[in-house]
Amino acid sequence: MSYPNYPNYPPYPASTGGYAGVPPQQPQPGYPNQAYPGYPTGQAPTYPAYPGSQPAYPSYPPANQYPPAAGAPSYPVQPQQPYYPTQNPAYPQYNASAPQQVGYPGVQAPSISHQPAVSGGVLYPANPSFAPSPLGYQQPQMEANIPTVHPASPFDARGDADALHKAMKGLGTDEKAIINILCHRSSSQRTAINQAYKSGYGKDLESKLKSELSGTFEKVIIALCLPVAEFMAREMYEAVSGMGTSEGTLVEILCSGTNQEIREMNAAYLRLYGHPMEKDIKGDTSGVFKMLLVSLAQGQRDENQAVDIAKAKADAQRLFQAGAAKLGTDESAFNSILATRSWAHLRQVMSEYQTMHGHTLERAVISEFSANAERGLLGICNTKLFDYFTFTEVQILNLDSAVCPK
Repeated sequence: MSYPNYPNYPPYPASTGGYAGVPPQQPQPGYPNQAYPGYPTGQAPTYPAYPGSQPAYPSYPPANQYPPAAGAPSYPVQPQQPYYPTQNPAYPQYNASAPQQVGYPGVQAPSISHQPAVSGGVLYPANPSFAPSPLGYQQPQMEANIPTVHPASPFDARGDADALHKAMKGLGTDEKAIINILCHRSSSQRTAINQAYKSGYGKDLESKLKSELSGTFEKVIIALCLPVAEFMAREMYEAVSGMGTSEGTLVEILCSGTNQEIREMNAAYLRLYGHPMEKDIKGDTSGVFKMLLVSLAQGQRDENQAVDIAKAKADAQRLFQAGAAKLGTDESAFNSILATRSWAHLRQVMSEYQTMHGHTLERAVISEFSANAERGLLGICNTKLFDYFTFTEVQILNLDSAVCPK
């Protein structure tokens, strides 16, 4: 048999097996007639069965140091690594005592005034103004009302009057000399200087200063020269006269003034303007705000500094019943307590109110009142935080001055 497309090739003999005409496969020379070495011809060997549970690593003990299973060898306890400390050595434990301060050579280190105190396992500053309470941190204790201007000693009213006259004589004004005198004398000393100037030069010191000064500086210096009661009366008149009313000025004066200051102001107002101050207050205000200002204008606040805790708790409960505990508001209850009780008593009332009812009295005022009535009552609530300023101090601060006369 021959392939038809390839002549001259001898035909293949007939095959005894396989496909017809295809010669049987013959062993190739050079290759042995057996399987390649390295590959077993028999059945592959079987591997041992995988155990049902894998033993733990020998260097790590079982969790929580449980004993090993029955028949299993015990595992050694791995020692704690020395290079993993339980506490960071760079951050020592806090010590309740103050550390020794190290400063520069020859410079005394400042003392540490806030030492920690432990309360219930929690560190708090030892400052009592930040001591913990069931309702959170209390209001910081306010410092005593210490004046920043003290009476000059020795004091010579005639000499100061002459120095002021010299500072304003001729062309120009020596403003520095005016500041050095009037801003470093007490209120009573400035009144004496005013009288000495009028007796020595036949004119008011106020009118002379107005002719020499201007702007905010003039307002500050004129305020310093006036007697306190007269200055207060002028401010009240300006607040209620003309178009509109300066409610903020009314609140600042009447909420912060002492009984004596308010009574002297009433007398000065009557002397200057010929009618009672209360008449102008009633004519320019209305509603709860008018009721509050008229009450404050009487100058009848209790000034006893002793506090009756039982009475304070009763007032706190009365305020709660007059506001948050009912529908509507009993304004007269708020007015009678806030306008007549002493500042020491009001501080205790506000503390008891928050302890008993879980929110501040200020919050109750905001939710029960609005507009000027809210502003006036909040003015009293805010004033109770301080050993209240005298009126002159408040007004000078409002004039953006660093002077706080006393």
